[in-house]
Amino acid sequence: MNTKQELIARLESAFPGAKDTIAAILADYRITRETGREGDLRKRITAFLAAKKIDGLSQKTLKNYREMLGAFAAQADKPAARITADDVREYIGYLANDRGLKDSSINTHINTLRSFFGWLDSEDLIKRNPTRKIKSLKIDRAKSRRPLTQEQLERLRDGCRSYREKALVEFLVSSGCRLGEIVGLRADAVDWQGRSVVVLGKGNKERTVYFSVRAKLMLQEYLAQRKGGDALFASSRAPYEPMQARGVERILQQIGERAGEARRVHPHLLRHTFASNALNAGMDITIIQHLLGHTDPKTTLIYAELAPRTVKYEYERVVS
Repeated sequence: MNTKQELIARLESAFPGAKDTIAAILADYRITRETGREGDLRKRITAFLAAKKIDGLSQKTLKNYREMLGAFAAQADKPAARITADDVREYIGYLANDRGLKDSSINTHINTLRSFFGWLDSEDLIKRNPTRKIKSLKIDRAKSRRPLTQEQLERLRDGCRSYREKALVEFLVSSGCRLGEIVGLRADAVDWQGRSVVVLGKGNKERTVYFSVRAKLMLQEYLAQRKGGDALFASSRAPYEPMQARGVERILQQIGERAGEARRVHPHLLRHTFASNALNAGMDITIIQHLLGHTDPKTTLIYAELAPRTVKYEYERVVS
């Protein structure tokens, strides 16, 4: 229950039967408490972000935490110590019904709140963690991770309208790069003869990734036609700065919509498709692990999905 709802409830107790009238009068007003604890939640969020920065979290993660916790603070509007599990559940309902977020996005918000309130609890700044009994929404992971079929990939290619879009799709689906690894790549860093480029992955670890002949042709045509920029993927407008992560995501989503793909097309989907295609083509799992930049082969198996026909072929090749 937020501050306005609490005020309406208290006024209704003083004026029985007038709840609807009171609510209508206060509908256009934002109600806050004028107490010494005003802004307490935002102060706690600031302290949490500072602690996480010291812990070494990336700027991107800190930015996401700041945005999600700021959105929660705008809705909760009460001191951190007074927030209850019902407040958190009400906020989850707001994310689903008012903002229309998908279950996966809502789970990201829930995990952020768990991290925040877990930190407050460990620092003895609250008596009870309101997220302790909050469960994540169930998501069909297998369905969400399913790679694109060859037919879907061809439709995606048909949905491209420019050489930049074609180059982006071909590079991602043939290299298996993460979104953060392609943003800011310089065109002069590419080894065109070897069809490779060194990227900076998680943990600031460098690795060499490779791309297909088709990706090479699309990239070269794109670079020859564009007006400027040093990045491999640059903005189409002056001063032709490197494309940002959200710009790449937006372009892929638009391509997917044109192609009639029911799912949202995003860089990770193309990364999954690369891994599965490589595995189905017979590439050793340890090589795929290296190309994806995974330290644990179990992670690679999550990304790669074997087609039933490949399983049958390998069985008959070895056993029959």
